[in-house]
Amino acid sequence: MGARANFALIDAGGVRLHYSHWGADMVCSALAAGPNPAARFIAAQHRCDDPRRDWMDDVWAEGGAVVDRTTRRLVFYGDQLMLELPCKRAFLALLEQMWPGWTVRWAYDGVGDLAAAAGVDRSAVRAPDEEERLLPGETVTDLDEEVHLLTVRTPEGCVAYPLGWYVHTAWQGPALLDRLPAGGRSRLDLREIPSGGLHVDTGARTAGVWINGSRTGLVPALGGLWPGWRVEFWEDRYEEQLARCGGTVTAPGADLAAALDEVVATLGARRGDDPARRMLDFAGEVAGDRRVELNPLFTAHRPVDASPGEWEAVLCAAAGLRARLAAAP
Repeated sequence: MGARANFALIDAGGVRLHYSHWGADMVCSALAAGPNPAARFIAAQHRCDDPRRDWMDDVWAEGGAVVDRTTRRLVFYGDQLMLELPCKRAFLALLEQMWPGWTVRWAYDGVGDLAAAAGVDRSAVRAPDEEERLLPGETVTDLDEEVHLLTVRTPEGCVAYPLGWYVHTAWQGPALLDRLPAGGRSRLDLREIPSGGLHVDTGARTAGVWINGSRTGLVPALGGLWPGWRVEFWEDRYEEQLARCGGTVTAPGADLAAALDEVVATLGARRGDDPARRMLDFAGEVAGDRRVELNPLFTAHRPVDASPGEWEAVLCAAAGLRARLAAAP
C-alpha cells in the first residue's frame, strides 16, 4: 500500500535522490507553486544513500520528479489528478506560469525519464510490463471506458481498432499489419479520450504514436521497433491521430478551462493533508488493541505545503490562465 515516488534535486553539489512512500499522489501539489517550494518539499523527503543505485524500478515507481537547477529543467509524472488528459494539459499550462525560464516536461517513459534526467542509465530502472506489449485478438465493444486506439490507413481507407486501455500496439512494429485484431471499424465514435494510440499509414510508411500518461520503455524503443519506417511521437496529442483519420474517428474534446478549475480545487483541498498520518490512523483503528508492526518506509513522507503567499501566487496565475482559456475560440 502506498503511492511510491522518487524525487531528485540537482544543483552544483550534484544529485540528491529522495523517496516518498506516498508522494506519487502529491506530485502536483509539490510542484504547483514553483521551483523553491518544490525544492523544499523534495528536501524534506527520505534521503536515499546512493543517488545512482537507490532508484525504484518501473514496477514500484508510481510517480516523481527531477528538479535540475543547473539546467533549469523539470521532469515529472504521476498523481491521480493527471489520469485525465484535460487536467494534465491544464496543469502543464499552469506550470508554465509558475516555472518561468524553466523547461517543463512530462515523463512519458516514467521513472526511466527521471533516471535519465539525473544521469542514470534507463536500464537501471527497467522492468518491462508484458501486459502492455500484448496484441489482443479482437476489438472491445464497450466504448464507455477509455480504449487504446489503433488506426490503419491503406489506399482503401482508414480502419479503427478500439482495444483494451492497458495495451499499446506500437510495441508490435510493422509485423502488426500481418495480424490485425478482428472487429476493425470504418467508423468509430469514442465517448472518452483514448489512453493512447497508434496511427499507421501503410502507403507513407509512417507510424504516429501518442501516450496519455507513461509507458515503460516504449518511447526510447520506438526507432528500433519500426525499422525502415518514419516514426513520429505526438506526446499526448490524440488530435493528431483523429486528423489523420479524416473524420472517420471522433473523440471528445479537451475542456481545459473546466479542467483547470478541477486542478485548482483539488490542489486547494489537499493543503494540510498528510497521507502517511491518515494511513497510520486507519491502521490503528483496524488493529484496535493489537500491536502494529510497520515497515519504517511506510511513513516515509513529509507534508510540506507552499506558504500562504506562494499559494496565493498559484491562484493568481490560475485566474489569469483561466481567463485566457475561456476567451480562446
